[in-house]
Amino acid sequence: MSLVKEPVEPEQQTEVEPEQEPVAEPERRGTASLALGATAVAMLGCPFLPEELPPWIRFFPLYLVLPVAIMALVCGLPDLWAMRGDEAAARGRARIGVALGTVAILVPMAACLLMVQLLE
Repeated sequence: MSLVKEPVEPEQQTEVEPEQEPVAEPERRGTASLALGATAVAMLGCPFLPEELPPWIRFFPLYLVLPVAIMALVCGLPDLWAMRGDEAAARGRARIGVALGTVAILVPMAACLLMVQLLE
């Protein structure tokens, strides 16, 4: 055994072409945006649950509304941008998710503005 590589003759060489499969781009549907947007809007209603429930069940989700709504926008907008040129793409889920996320952001902001005006 020697450490020097000897040249291989052409008849010994075999050309193996690597099989290149086209890499499929993940299909964008907007499902994550829809789920996050619906969750954020549903969390806005937690204070209206029955009073027999512990306060952490009724009021803790309010702290998570804005982060979940922002995540709905962050998941939905890139999906909509990726589907922009595709005529066959179903944009409904992503659009609804972005709309619900926007509502879940605007409702607490409007409530805060209303509270500030009422306190003046």
